[in-house]
Amino acid sequence: MADWKTRSFWLEHKDYRPGPQLDGDRHADIVIVGGGYTGLWSAILLKEAEPSLDIVVLEQKVVGFGASGRNGGFAMTMVARNIHDLIRKVGHKQARNTHLAMVDSILAIEKFAADEGIEADIWHSGNLTVSNNPEQDIRIRQDVEAAQRLGLDDFTFLDRDEVQARVHSDKLRMGHFEPHALILDPAALARGLGEAARRRGVAVFELTPVDEIKTVNQQRVEARTPFGTVHADRAIVATNAYSHNIPELRKFIFTIYAYITLTEPLTEEQWGRIGWSDRCGVEDKRVLVHFHRPTADGRILWGGRDAPFMPGGPNPKHDRNPYYFARLEETFRWTFPQLDDVKIDRGWAGPVCGTVDSIASAGWLAGERILYALGYAGHGVGPSQLMGRTVRDLMLYGESELTELPFVSKKAVPLPPGNALRRLMLDQSQRILLDMDDHPEKAGHPLGKLLLKLLQ
Repeated sequence: MADWKTRSFWLEHKDYRPGPQLDGDRHADIVIVGGGYTGLWSAILLKEAEPSLDIVVLEQKVVGFGASGRNGGFAMTMVARNIHDLIRKVGHKQARNTHLAMVDSILAIEKFAADEGIEADIWHSGNLTVSNNPEQDIRIRQDVEAAQRLGLDDFTFLDRDEVQARVHSDKLRMGHFEPHALILDPAALARGLGEAARRRGVAVFELTPVDEIKTVNQQRVEARTPFGTVHADRAIVATNAYSHNIPELRKFIFTIYAYITLTEPLTEEQWGRIGWSDRCGVEDKRVLVHFHRPTADGRILWGGRDAPFMPGGPNPKHDRNPYYFARLEETFRWTFPQLDDVKIDRGWAGPVCGTVDSIASAGWLAGERILYALGYAGHGVGPSQLMGRTVRDLMLYGESELTELPFVSKKAVPLPPGNALRRLMLDQSQRILLDMDDHPEKAGHPLGKLLLKLLQ
């Protein structure tokens, strides 16, 4: 159980002492399985709306152990692949409403952390999306034009000079900037949410894996662990990629792994070579994106590129892979040749819960006793707060303006049954797209052109 400390830089670099394990059977109004962002935001928001609720959170390792403690630390407004893609999938009205709800969530995360004294190195930096080839130029312009059609004024087009004034790299051709984005220490935020939940009277049990969750006579649920069973009126499954073991959810989710590398701390002179003084987050317009950002202690986090499909679901053996780390270092050196004296210090990975349309999903299982909320496709730091508000409304009110958003109103897209068909669909298509990302001159690949048409 102690290996949680080795899973990422974020989980390791600040001291943390896990909370208590469950000790014996107990009863509750709501049991939440999963101590990441979704489970903790849901617990906090439910408790604030209805203080009398008895809520129990069960986490198999420590809060933030999964994607919540291993991601790049970007809290963005992104739902689906981008704003252009969101319009294509849900229409103009829904896309606008979703984006505005996401802006509210970004601001809410920042305010909540400040009010609660959560020290998560939060910086309201905005996000810079960049292009490094002509195909990506098209995607930059599509986003800006899509935002204009929605009447949004928070996507600013930047030409080559304007982009390079922010980050000095001759590989960057153009971009757009969105002010409503944070960079932060994701594990510290998760731990802060855990403490905030406890202060509100939520029982958060760590190092407590759930072996089974089931309904009993359609009137209550049981969450069974090695240390006792929680008997509750209703349950929330907030285990994201770890929901792979639940057949009803595995129908429309899949697991990929996101890889991240981290440099040693840069000197002031080294930072001066690349600018980046505003500390904004950066993401490029590859199909399989790169994402990069400064850290509070002066490093550069560099992640993305490969995102291999894992048919067996999350498995710690995938958390380190020198091949993928080397490929990330390759693109870091290509982007910043002037940092040839900066060393890569470490790398890690984490499981990502993917969906076909890259839109998270919430809904009921087992006769409205078990609610699930999952599937952020690698961009969950921001949307998980909105999902927490949505879970609150589903649990307490049944419907609201939030439950009309795509998380609930859009039916999850099913995947082919069986690992063989999934591998053919996901693994092979990803290989083609990755090859086109790495070699833009192959943009004429017939199947690749079809896949791109579906994605952009």
